[in-house]
Amino acid sequence: MRIAVVVRRDCEKCGIIAKNVLEYGRSELGIDMCIDIEVADQIQWSNICRVGYDHIDAAIVIGGDGTLFRFLHRIGDQCNIPIFTVKAGRRSFLMEVAPEDVLKRLRDFVDGRYMVEEYIRIRPRIRNRNLALPPAINDVVVAGWGSSKFKVINLDVYVDEEKLYSVAGDGVIIATPVGSTAYALSAGGPVLDHSLNCLVIVPVAPIQFNARPVVIPSEKRVSIRVVDGEAAAVVDGQVAENLFPGDVVEVVRESCTVKLVRFERFSTYARLSK
Repeated sequence: MRIAVVVRRDCEKCGIIAKNVLEYGRSELGIDMCIDIEVADQIQWSNICRVGYDHIDAAIVIGGDGTLFRFLHRIGDQCNIPIFTVKAGRRSFLMEVAPEDVLKRLRDFVDGRYMVEEYIRIRPRIRNRNLALPPAINDVVVAGWGSSKFKVINLDVYVDEEKLYSVAGDGVIIATPVGSTAYALSAGGPVLDHSLNCLVIVPVAPIQFNARPVVIPSEKRVSIRVVDGEAAAVVDGQVAENLFPGDVVEVVRESCTVKLVRFERFSTYARLSK
């Protein structure tokens, strides 16, 4: 078994956890442990792997949700690997293991004492440019950008080929059930149970009364056309691509799910109350 250790950069605590995991996995469990090349300059380890290119059987992600999102964007279609997550960031809604439990849980993982929870992703592309963006586990946001960042922008929203509504406001969020508890929730969207196969479309600060959040089956295709104003498509708050009038952002469900390792039942509602 080859396990990649992916770590939040410039995080001293994360580096200490990572070094302990690397050494324990190799010396005590006999695992082929490698460190992500992106932090190889900060964590000294002889075995380096290129995430998204080299073969790995599993990954350990140490940091917060942002660290996990960046890792998922980098692996792209290599999504069949189980992902073991360690809470060591500012926001850790999806992360599982406390730092003090990581070595015990690593042994549990190697011995097969764990569950896998699968989460749907959505894949955006700019249709008229045939430009693919990384798949999102949380959300794709089309919002004002550049000269229009603090102005109203106009967007047309379609579900399949049917127009849903026109939005004049700050933007539109397309969120997965996981993403429904993030930006979409603060913009007035509903909480979706993570087990549901659906998406939610949430206008951000619209001036129209009819532009309200809409829940749709995940098999539907959502298209957002920029009518006027300078905008951007933002994926999981990590990747942004500039948009201009006439650009169309198309979002469909990704066939490949995210597989997160769980050692006990994950409760959306319990985590929301914390």
